[in-house]
Amino acid sequence: MAPAYCVRRLPRPAALIHSVWVGPFDHFLLTRFSAVLAPGAAPASEEWLRYRLAFFVDAAHPSVAGQRGAAFTWLVLFDDRCPDTFRADVEALAADGSFTPLWSHEPFRRDTFAAPVASRSAAPSLITTRLDSDDAIATDYLAAVQGQFREQERLFISFTRGLQVDRSGAVYRCDQLSNPFLSLIERRLPGTPPLTVYAPKHARARTQGPLREVQAPPMWLQVVHDANVSNIITGIRVAPDVVARRFTIDLGYRRDVPLSRLLTEKALHRVGLARLWVAHPGELTRHVEARYWRLRGTHTRPQDDAAPTLTDVVAARLRRLGVRRR
Repeated sequence: MAPAYCVRRLPRPAALIHSVWVGPFDHFLLTRFSAVLAPGAAPASEEWLRYRLAFFVDAAHPSVAGQRGAAFTWLVLFDDRCPDTFRADVEALAADGSFTPLWSHEPFRRDTFAAPVASRSAAPSLITTRLDSDDAIATDYLAAVQGQFREQERLFISFTRGLQVDRSGAVYRCDQLSNPFLSLIERRLPGTPPLTVYAPKHARARTQGPLREVQAPPMWLQVVHDANVSNIITGIRVAPDVVARRFTIDLGYRRDVPLSRLLTEKALHRVGLARLWVAHPGELTRHVEARYWRLRGTHTRPQDDAAPTLTDVVAARLRRLGVRRR
């Protein structure tokens, strides 16, 4: 099936002005675009860079440009071993001040953003938020993160409800605990580099601090596409009007779906989800766990060095019974 969303070859200029604000914290939005993950790894091809930049231009960039009520700095990490034309296009897109490109050929580490953040902030506290380069955040996302600030020593913030858009342009509602849109509030320690939100793997954030799971409308949007190997559609099919209400994006999706067609697609998708859960029981346990914690409302779970999930517990019991997971 041909994708419903389309991408532009050239970035569209966007006006973005954030007010200068001095307060008890600085907020940094952090994105790893093309930095490699292992020493000696080859840089991404120009084809991949252009493909990814198109999603950045149509999803991530306009959603950040559409933020309301929040002062922040957006740092985006690029591999500097790229074609000059690609680098020129990135610099042109950043010329409006919407984000700051960081160019490096060093492999990405959990502390890669620590030095760039520390050099740009003297505030007593920091907030750092993750955003993948092909995803988007709701217009009130960063303001909502800042609304959780209470001068905490260390606290991870997770908005558990979001959306997914697939290649057909269909929209799904998805609940994920400790998801890739995580934020971290941390108090600065003199002479010590900041931790930043990338310090733990997002799914294991509780191993390094308490986790506050906030009940809210859909706050993030994942774009599931051919080059996105880590995500699959796990959400529930919903009407697409929620995207326009919550997000400012230029990504194409199926905006008008007749009710009869939507009901049919919902039913077919439920069958597909059931098959997914049978083939991959871990997806079912993650779904059940996310629904359980969301029904409990906004809450904070304490730091736990193990922080086992329901999926971990079920997998351990199956191993004890000699059952191998697929």
